[in-house]
Order: sequence, then C-alpha cells, then structure tokens
Amino acid sequence: MLLCSIVAGAQTLEGTFTQAKTIQASGRVIRSQGNFSFTAPDQLAMIYTQPDGDFFIIDGPVLRMDLRGNAVQLDTRRNALAKAQSDAILFSISGNYQRIAESMNADMTESTRNGVKTVTITARQAAPRGYSKLILDYRAGKLTRMVLEEFGGISTEYLLQY
Repeated sequence: MLLCSIVAGAQTLEGTFTQAKTIQASGRVIRSQGNFSFTAPDQLAMIYTQPDGDFFIIDGPVLRMDLRGNAVQLDTRRNALAKAQSDAILFSISGNYQRIAESMNADMTESTRNGVKTVTITARQAAPRGYSKLILDYRAGKLTRMVLEEFGGISTEYLLQY
C-alpha cells in the first residue's frame, strides 16, 4: 500500500516493514514486523504487529519506544545518541542521506544497479556507541531497504513496502 501525498507541504508515506536484528557475538537473529507512517520532516511511527505492542515513534524532538517491554522516552535535544539515531532513520526515509554522512563524519558511496540506488555510509572513526555503517536501497526514490550496523556488533535490516 502506498499513500504519498502533500498535506500542508509535508510528504506522507505509509506501508509495512519487516525487521531482522542480528547480534554478531551470538549469531542470534530477532525478527519483527509491523506498519509504519512517516510525515516529513520529523514524524515516524513504527507500530509492531510482531511482537504485538512494541512501537518506535519519533515526534519531532521526542523519541519514544517500547521494544520487548523496555519503554523509554528521550528528548533528542538533550541526548546526542538518540538524536543521531532519530536523524539517521528520518533522513534515510526522506532520502536526505548526505545529512547522515555529514552528521556521522562518514564517507558515502552511491551506485545504481537494476533500478536500485544503493547508498553506503561508513563512519571514518570508531566510537563506543552509534552506527558504524548504513546501507540504504532506494527504488523509484523510495527507501526499500535500510541496514543499520552498530559499532557494538548489532546489525538491523529493515525491508519497507509501500
């Protein structure tokens, strides 16, 4: 399903997602799925259907999540890691990946194959927390795959359908 419209100057996208989080140290893969709604520039709701009740919501400077019973609410104006996470996801969906590379002090490469544009963003320096690499696939200008690799050895892949 695709809803792409201009509402008061804001682009809105809705669809479904699947998520596979891989923990490198153990090889364990945690799978999830749900529905998402994005309204540019800074609103995203990911409501999980599996596991039911989980959510990840960005509402401007507020990041709320409840993932497997761990509920938190963060102000991205005061929490640099939450801001980086929020920005990476919002800018990926909106196609503003140059801003991610700038904020991460990262190198960026782009390639196109079979109608899919792939953007790879790789941090120049290791850090104790945060993303070391992002791989973003776009088809017809819409994000269809997002891989978020963390310095701590966790990789999360999202597949988006509109």
